[in-house]
Amino acid sequence: MIQTRSDKRCCGHGTNALTVGVAFAVVVTITLICFAPDLGNSLLDWDDAGYITENTHIHSLSLKTVWWAFSSFYLNYWAPLTWLSLALDYAVWGLNPVGYHLTNNILHAFNAGLFFLICMELLAIRSPGFLRVNEDAPFLHIRSQLLCAVLAALFFAIHPLRVESVAWATERKDVLSLFFGLPAVLFYLRHSRSSASAAMSPDYWLSLLLFTLSLLSKSMMVTLPVVLLVLDWFPLKRLQPSCIAATLTEKAPFFILSGAASLLTVKAQADMLASSDHITMFTRLLNAFNSIWAYLQLTVWPLNLSPFYVHPVSIMHLTPGNVLPIVFFVVVTICCVMTFRRVPVFMAVWLIYLVTLLPFLGITQSGPQAMAGRFTYLAGLPLALLFSLGVMYIVMRLRGSPAATVTLGSTVTVLLLACGYLTVREIAFWKDDVTLWTRVIEMSPDTGRAYFQRSYAYRLKHDYQHALADIERAIAIAARKNYRAMHELYWKRAAIRLDMGEYANAVTDYTRALESVADSSRAMILYERGLARQKLGSTDLANEDFRMSEMVVRSR
Repeated sequence: MIQTRSDKRCCGHGTNALTVGVAFAVVVTITLICFAPDLGNSLLDWDDAGYITENTHIHSLSLKTVWWAFSSFYLNYWAPLTWLSLALDYAVWGLNPVGYHLTNNILHAFNAGLFFLICMELLAIRSPGFLRVNEDAPFLHIRSQLLCAVLAALFFAIHPLRVESVAWATERKDVLSLFFGLPAVLFYLRHSRSSASAAMSPDYWLSLLLFTLSLLSKSMMVTLPVVLLVLDWFPLKRLQPSCIAATLTEKAPFFILSGAASLLTVKAQADMLASSDHITMFTRLLNAFNSIWAYLQLTVWPLNLSPFYVHPVSIMHLTPGNVLPIVFFVVVTICCVMTFRRVPVFMAVWLIYLVTLLPFLGITQSGPQAMAGRFTYLAGLPLALLFSLGVMYIVMRLRGSPAATVTLGSTVTVLLLACGYLTVREIAFWKDDVTLWTRVIEMSPDTGRAYFQRSYAYRLKHDYQHALADIERAIAIAARKNYRAMHELYWKRAAIRLDMGEYANAVTDYTRALESVADSSRAMILYERGLARQKLGSTDLANEDFRMSEMVVRSR
């Protein structure tokens, strides 16, 4: 039989329901206020175009839309509930960016509130493994539990690392997946103290249902079964010999769903995985250790964030700078092992942090980025709780010194205000494509992709001089780095020159692009070169390009 706790408490703890409700509302409101500036941001060309503005599948809401959402691997993703939520937004807002940002903000704010409730549930467990002043005293009194949970929720919610998942409309899948995933954890915690069996507990089935909905939004939560096992170990203490079999058995449906979602994700992203074959496993492992280290650094010191992180050249080799994250990983792991009997909260937080980061560490690379702020949307939760636990532990140690307690409280308040300020500043970088890629260039001046993307953003604004300057900078960087797809850059420069009326230079660039272009793009380049030749009065050559373009299309 699974061990249970029979104490009857409001919401799993002794706090008055009204007090909890007020605290929940405070967390949600502060989060909404902090992210309100993104309501003035645009939809980006970077992925927002494919997800929203040019995605005609979501421009209607019908049974056909539902079928498409569940049956397609559009843009290498299987995320039916995300597509349907975007379709709902389009039905209400059209292409008005405010609606998409508002929905993301609301979902994120409620995620913060749900995390607050989870923290209340966890802190209500009288486990000797939490930080405490002495072994005889309870860790936190009810009022302190409330304060600790609020602090953890706010540190998670308004941290600058959250901006990418919230202010970028494309990342609806992050906030929606967590919106279902967090209550799945909450109901599981309530199931763990239920007197019913695993098969009979309504909370268990609600948890399983919400986990399913989370996976239908994004596969981000595939590691939840392992997270639940960690929680079963600590603080729930459900892996005792008398109940371990039942505890493991009840996880089977979670693991089955997780495995199915993982297989669907691998199938959907097969092309993306194949396009990253040039990145060696050695490089991926080095990047994984670097990312584990970097995300912790950025959590503690969230300055100099970038919307796009490239793989540094140094990561191709084992340098002293790459050894440090590995040493850090080993040292932290050893410290957690050495203290896991006396203070298992460290090991639990470390395990959950690593497990939730694992799908995003680039070991199975599915994109050009080395790391991304959005990858911490789930992994930031245990770190936020540990931060709050640490603050409350210090408060308990300072109980005999009111002045020191006030000083600590003031310091924590300043830290939260600083997080809020940095978050608002970070939101401004996501205002449009020009500000976004300008920020990337500021942080990584040698990133050719950033110049390429900003060039296209300038072109959309008809600012052709800046567009041409950026694409030429991108070409120079790509040539120096032996970029394999130079035809893309020559093609884009040709298009800009065509817009500017520099038809002869455009023809030259189109010709250079055709020297190495893949068949999938050849027809369009031939057609555009024909337009440039037509403008030059070379009618025969233009007609030949049009004819060849048509032949390529017919041969597909």
